[in-house]
Amino acid sequence: MIRGYIKRTYAIDDRTVNALLRSEDGPLDAASLISMASEGSALIVSAAKEVVSKAKEEHGGTAGLSFPETAYSLPLLYGWKGIADIDLDGAMSLLSDLDITGGGTLDDGLRAGENAMYASEIIESVRYLNGMTEEGEGFVPDRVLRELGLSFVDETIPGAVLFLGRKNGNPAELRKMVRDCQSKGMVACASGDCLEQMRDNGIAIGWGRMFYPLGTFTATVHALNFAARAAYSFGSVAEGDREKLRAYLSKRPKIVVVHMGPLTCLDAAFAFAALLHSAVVITDRDVPHISGALRSCTDHLEMLQVGIEERGITVKLEPIDLPVAYGPAFEGESVRQPNKYLEAGGTKSESFELLRIADEKNITDGRITVIGKDINEFERGSTVPLGILVEIYGKDIQSDLEPVIERNIHHFLNFAEGVWHAGQRDSNWIRISDHAKDSGLRWEHIGKILVHKIKEEFGKVVTRIQVTVTTDPKEVTRLHDDAKKIYEKRDERMRGLTDDSVPVFYTCTMCQSFAPDHVCIVAPERLGLCGAINWLDAKASNELSPNGPNVPISKGAAVSDAKGEWEGTNDIVRAQSHGNVERMCMYSLMDAPMTSCGCFEAIVAMTADMQAVVIVDRDHAGITPIGMKFSTLAGSIGGGRQTPGFMGIGRQYITSKKFISAEGGLIRVAWMPKRLKESLASEIKRIGTEMGVPDLYDKIADETVTEDAEGLMAWMAEAEHPALSMSPLIE
Repeated sequence: MIRGYIKRTYAIDDRTVNALLRSEDGPLDAASLISMASEGSALIVSAAKEVVSKAKEEHGGTAGLSFPETAYSLPLLYGWKGIADIDLDGAMSLLSDLDITGGGTLDDGLRAGENAMYASEIIESVRYLNGMTEEGEGFVPDRVLRELGLSFVDETIPGAVLFLGRKNGNPAELRKMVRDCQSKGMVACASGDCLEQMRDNGIAIGWGRMFYPLGTFTATVHALNFAARAAYSFGSVAEGDREKLRAYLSKRPKIVVVHMGPLTCLDAAFAFAALLHSAVVITDRDVPHISGALRSCTDHLEMLQVGIEERGITVKLEPIDLPVAYGPAFEGESVRQPNKYLEAGGTKSESFELLRIADEKNITDGRITVIGKDINEFERGSTVPLGILVEIYGKDIQSDLEPVIERNIHHFLNFAEGVWHAGQRDSNWIRISDHAKDSGLRWEHIGKILVHKIKEEFGKVVTRIQVTVTTDPKEVTRLHDDAKKIYEKRDERMRGLTDDSVPVFYTCTMCQSFAPDHVCIVAPERLGLCGAINWLDAKASNELSPNGPNVPISKGAAVSDAKGEWEGTNDIVRAQSHGNVERMCMYSLMDAPMTSCGCFEAIVAMTADMQAVVIVDRDHAGITPIGMKFSTLAGSIGGGRQTPGFMGIGRQYITSKKFISAEGGLIRVAWMPKRLKESLASEIKRIGTEMGVPDLYDKIADETVTEDAEGLMAWMAEAEHPALSMSPLIE
């Protein structure tokens, strides 16, 4: 760790820094560990007072402290202490009131860790106040947590790993450790010397890889506030509810701390803070074994597996024999133009992907056929034609499952390092990186991924799979023509699916592992809040797992057709919410709207004048005309709450005929972020025309027009927005 960087960035004196980084190499008993944690905690609190004192001289005592893009200001103070907002004067008062620990019990160690994490959050927030942060590292925004929500829920991501310390011996083993972490689907964080070692060894780290660089010194605290925010965002844990927070963290998210090298006082303090969050700490130091909390492991390549076993984590992701790494860590990876070896589709070449059921006589299970040139046979920078045909067979498989399984091609391919996939059908777009090609990735491996993952995810109904990948132009065109006929038949089938045309809706309770009182009701015209589960998906899920999260429910007698309220849906919502929600209206924002979990894609909220609504998606970091950012709004409605006037939704629901139809539908929308609006442009124009407002798209404001309530009201008057002639949302 670079002491000069710490002194320059944090403005802490050398003596304090040296004391915090004092390390022990020999065996440590429990008393010694607690003593080091207590010493480290006292030093961090002292350093925080010094940092706050200097900040008050520059900014004044009333300057507020918070992290960017979060609804929880300083999340650990929010959850453990019940402090929703704090300024520099308040921070100094809090630090002065912290008890100095010095005993030798486990409780003393936990109290030392707790004090250290409060002081660290204050130090880090002052760093943000001073603008002394590094781009691309540090505090992980709420939106990143919400993007991972469904993956945490279905345990695609089984847990999180924090890498601390400095690896002695062969630093190249770090790459194997990281690869093992990614192949198991774990979220990872790194800080301090370990982070620098990883960068020095060329290990790619970044938010798009589910591997978060926290920074140095007290920045380790961002791993803890990331975990705690899961409880607030999904579990509806209120500020200061320590017991509920502790209970939540004992179950999820499951954290493993991997510590290597000499143990510093700073590390010891953070270790006990991690234990407070139900983490298990695995270290290569000689320490006592405390089951489920602390264990020694000198084989660095075994540390993660030991931690997984000690914490009771179940890894679902089965390994695939590929020349590149594979796991959800790479789903957010981009292959940009300078790193691209070849690409297909994206309007630049003819490309398609199709999954269809075939006769068992025409399928050889596991066969992968490549027609045309392989990846390495093209020149670098090539744009190529590409056809991916997946043929499946199962004795009891139904045609409705074809598009459900086909949509998963996107996720299955994106899990491969160096493969970027967007879109679907014949609007897909694929890029292969230089690194993937140089590592030996070929079209055969693309087929191998699809065979493996379809068997893994849909093996109950799919018993045979074969894949054909073609880059031969004539063959791509021939197969594409056949594919277009199948797409059209599916679309015709989907057009006939409405809420009124089906006998059942489906529950989706996947998020209940994180949000115990929430249940989605999935209908043909309203998909799940996460945007990943539509009615056909839920139907397929129920066929694969009748006792799973998607259960068919009869609507029962109608209470209100206009609002989408039925006796059957009310019964299931009441039961699944443990009695906390009595009734729910599928088509209303104002009367008993659907509860919100935490991994919703967007939020609908009524305007200040209660005449219209705004929509904000989680990709928008700016303020909205109702005075709140997405993160603040999300924090106030998530965790299974039912909040009239505010509702989490999936993006696709915006263009449904049932979108808040009880309040007038899409013509109630007065504002949405520009990027979201442009992505829905054709649908907004079509729906506006159908609703008698052909220029609706132009009447919807965005952040380039206004970001405040007064500006939006003025815009609506100037644009003669149709919501102004409608009844107010609240009479």
